[in-house]
Amino acid sequence: MIRRGTGRGRLGLGLAAVVVLGLVGCGAPGAQQAGGADEVVTPVKPASPITLTLLDGAGNVTVNRAIYDNFAKAHPELVSSINYQSAPAPDVAGKVRAQQLAGTVDITVVVGGTDVMGAARTENLMMPLLPNYAASLPDLSQVFDASGTELQEMAGGFGIVNRYNPAGPLLAYHPDQVAQPPTTPDALLAWARENPGRFTYAQPPNSGPGRTFMMSLPYMLGDSDPSDPENGWSKTWAYLRELGKYVSSYPPSSTIMNQQFGSGQLQVIPTIVSMDINSRRDGTWAPTAQVGLFTDQKWITDAHYMMVPKGVTPEALYVALELMKWTLQPDQQALTYATGSLTTANKNVTAADASPEGRALLQQWGRPDFYPQALTSGETHAPLAPEKQVQAFEIWQREVGSHVGN
Repeated sequence: MIRRGTGRGRLGLGLAAVVVLGLVGCGAPGAQQAGGADEVVTPVKPASPITLTLLDGAGNVTVNRAIYDNFAKAHPELVSSINYQSAPAPDVAGKVRAQQLAGTVDITVVVGGTDVMGAARTENLMMPLLPNYAASLPDLSQVFDASGTELQEMAGGFGIVNRYNPAGPLLAYHPDQVAQPPTTPDALLAWARENPGRFTYAQPPNSGPGRTFMMSLPYMLGDSDPSDPENGWSKTWAYLRELGKYVSSYPPSSTIMNQQFGSGQLQVIPTIVSMDINSRRDGTWAPTAQVGLFTDQKWITDAHYMMVPKGVTPEALYVALELMKWTLQPDQQALTYATGSLTTANKNVTAADASPEGRALLQQWGRPDFYPQALTSGETHAPLAPEKQVQAFEIWQREVGSHVGN
């Protein structure tokens, strides 16, 4: 059985990705608007179905679209159609804030990772869902295991976990180009020095692998306080500055980094479990691409959160809560195995619940001879608190990203 730990415990299989979801509320004219500083809005079932606008911040629609489409099909009395849109994760908070300032919030549900959560909380954009709407949601103590609960608590009540993953980092490499991949930070630095321009990572504010790699280093390098990027990461920032001397550029997204790796321009990159699986499956990487662990592996967990911006109508809030409840159902969580996920947010769902398509995908692309053992090794750590991630991104840009190549 796959195990999922917390803190310094063992870890099970997982996947990553980031997204933003929005709902266009079509309530009755003059409907009450949420958005007061601490206003608690009573959800109201719509008299007629509304349109959901899903704003994808980092590819979550790719892995969860079937769940969202199923919700619309199962609830025609609530949802008339779904409008899918996309935006880079760093732009999400600005889009929400712009609509709030304009007094018309069409984005009603935001689904994103801890990076999106951090920016949203820093700018005070989201409604507190817990404990205000606990009665409209599942009993989360019966849904999440210890790791999921830890990530749920990080949201401070402003979001609900809908995907869980132990993420990474792993190092992806081309075995025909790299005979012996690095297995320690020092070895990676030495390899990058000998092979300038052949290693990079995508900018952490818009990359799951980028921020996972960054957040693992304080543990591997023995920094004084891995939870405090400003005062406790002296070794990490020094390491990343030195590593940056041999980096040609930091791609603005994981998508671009993966394309550069797939084309052979890059020979080694940090990655996460889901990206390894899906990049080989969709042909971005060659099927022969390999991944390896660090000798002192420090896994960083990750999650996607569903959040509701201040300013939505009571009708849209009602549908948003119903969508959250739907997404956590075991039968819907089981669908994620067919998208390259190796864990689900619901602790009661395992790979045995996957569809035949999902089981076939895991067998073909899920490295069954590697991940079951690899992901029960090493230590597991939660990511930085959302607000601390924002701080880390700012320091990275100032101290590392703006000094590329020197």
